[in-house]
Amino acid sequence: MPLLRGCCFCYDLKVGSKIIGILSLVGALLNSLTLAGTLVIFVFLGLGADAVNTLSKHLEKAANDYEDEYVDVREDQPPTIMELFLAHITSVTIVLYVLLALCIFMIITSSMLIHGVKNDRRGLLLPFIGQEAVNAIVFLSLFIWILATFGTDTKVIGMAISILLGTLVRGYFALVVFSQYQALGLIRMHEEHSMK
Repeated sequence: MPLLRGCCFCYDLKVGSKIIGILSLVGALLNSLTLAGTLVIFVFLGLGADAVNTLSKHLEKAANDYEDEYVDVREDQPPTIMELFLAHITSVTIVLYVLLALCIFMIITSSMLIHGVKNDRRGLLLPFIGQEAVNAIVFLSLFIWILATFGTDTKVIGMAISILLGTLVRGYFALVVFSQYQALGLIRMHEEHSMK
């Protein structure tokens, strides 16, 4: 018996699984392009980080030598997200590589899901379900890492909560696909019994 009877209260499992496969494929393609571009930027920023750190130390020394009435105002402002990322550029670059690899695998597993649902091939749904399990582990770890590394700034908490909510939605999608997997198993079992 499938865990769910339908998808989003208005589609049956087969149509819902196709929609999930198409949305996942399009999302993975767009995310791959975005992550690849962001990764290139962070790699170049990482290469130039030493030069920027040296320059910022010289500028800070010059600013300390020159008494400016606006220095206190600049020191009171919290760091921006980009400044937080640049402070941890090596770990952010590693996370971007992991996310890019997940997106590339998601392109493959989403294509398999679409083909499996279209042709009622039950085995092609399993890679997508496995991918979603790996995604859940990685994104929950990312949620914890973001809060531990970047602190409790409101922007950081907003980003972490959006990752958590996205993980919950993807978990629901995995349940829909798993229910379709179970339904295809019941159909196959019924066909085998009717042929006897």
